[in-house]
Amino acid sequence: MSDRITKLSFFVISLLIFFIAKGLTVQACTLWAAAGEYIQDGGVLIAKNHDKESNQPDEMRLIIPKNGFSYLGLFPVKEKKLHNIVAGINERGLVVINATASTVPHKERNTGTEDTHEKILTSFESVDTVLENQSIFAKSHPTFYMIADKLKIAVIEIGPRGEIAVKVTGKGVLFHTNHYIDEKLLNAYKKVDESSEIRLNRIQYLFTTHPSPLTMEDFIVFSEDRNDAPDNSIWRTDSTSKKERTMASWIVYIPKDGSPELYVKLTHPKKPEKTYSLKLDTSFWTEGLE
Repeated sequence: MSDRITKLSFFVISLLIFFIAKGLTVQACTLWAAAGEYIQDGGVLIAKNHDKESNQPDEMRLIIPKNGFSYLGLFPVKEKKLHNIVAGINERGLVVINATASTVPHKERNTGTEDTHEKILTSFESVDTVLENQSIFAKSHPTFYMIADKLKIAVIEIGPRGEIAVKVTGKGVLFHTNHYIDEKLLNAYKKVDESSEIRLNRIQYLFTTHPSPLTMEDFIVFSEDRNDAPDNSIWRTDSTSKKERTMASWIVYIPKDGSPELYVKLTHPKKPEKTYSLKLDTSFWTEGLE
């Protein structure tokens, strides 16, 4: 591990139960996952590259709420305030990542009143239990969620008027960027951002051409792909200071048996790159971050 997270006592961790700024940030992200026979030794792999403006670095925080499951999350930070979580895994092994519906106009994009991402992590143990309670998305802003446990992966598209489209598999691959791809919503929201389409096609190509079964190392290679120039690659480096760039990679392996493994890379144009490899076993959730 090239950097270490300072070990936090339960007292300090409890202080991290704070008010998170609810303003939405624009995140042009790439999401992908694979399950079942596509994974070496089975289980599930799920990943997100988090793209945004470089004045908002990402931080990992372990949250122990007053009610519900504890979770480890990736948060954007701006002016020393945390924005809504963009990737997370809870103590039961449920992973949630998301991507902005950037083709939806800003006025419609800001209609949500609840941090559904956080609610999923504190309230649910599996993909099935989330999908059995789709009413939780009623107050969500338009966005794309990808969720995973050790058996299944799912993509949930949320439209500006509360429409929901779901794809789920226990033996296959799923991927998403920043535009609607489910036919149920595509007819209503046909606008496609160029970068979003290029990244979607690229991650699909990587899945198609790479031999399976896949490993964590393969997903790391996918996350670092720079095939399509600074602004359109899966790993974005931005062509100008005003463009979005990849600030973090978040990759989780959830085995059929045993503890999840997390790989995170955090970058910033003015700071040293940091990488973390964590095994999220019982001692991690009971003793804090090391």
